[in-house]
Amino acid sequence: MKYDLKSVGIHMNQQYECITTTINSKKEKNSAAFAFIYLGEDKVMCRIFEGSKSLKNIRETKQYVVNITQDPLIFTLSTIDKLPDEYYSDDEDIAILKDSGAYLVINVDEIEIKTPEDFPIKNDTNIYFIKGTIKDFVINDIAAQAFNRGFSSLIESLVNCSRYKIVDGEKKKYYKDRLEENKKIIEKVSDEKTKKAMEILAEEYQKY
Repeated sequence: MKYDLKSVGIHMNQQYECITTTINSKKEKNSAAFAFIYLGEDKVMCRIFEGSKSLKNIRETKQYVVNITQDPLIFTLSTIDKLPDEYYSDDEDIAILKDSGAYLVINVDEIEIKTPEDFPIKNDTNIYFIKGTIKDFVINDIAAQAFNRGFSSLIESLVNCSRYKIVDGEKKKYYKDRLEENKKIIEKVSDEKTKKAMEILAEEYQKY
């Protein structure tokens, strides 16, 4: 089955920051902030580091939910593993954020382990590539839009640009280094428009 995720700002092969919710056999719910990638048709993928509750629950139930929200409190509480029960819907067999603008229920098809040698990262932790099929797609708010991290990187670089023009020495190097890091993020996760914007901005940096 084909799904039109463009209605919530999701385009194929781009990376979005969403809240992944899971439940275990004891009906204990968990939320975490993970990147989500739409592969087209009804296929998706996420990457989760070894040792997380989300990974344990997904391996146990073979299901998870991608919640589309831009609520900063939910992202923070989910990241530090302190999202209270009242944030979830009353469903007993699935974990869904009751105030999410939209959500996708994902059935897991394949879990592939990647070692640091396979997928270079800055520590020795394994990472799991989890591919799945969209079982359900629900929109609660027609204004709901998934968040692409590249846009934040662009905004940060724009703010830094005005500062870059008036500093020197170590501060100038700091802002230039941040630009390079943000360029890498945008190249990896963003659309062509954001990449073009960063290209224009990088040229502006070269003038100073």
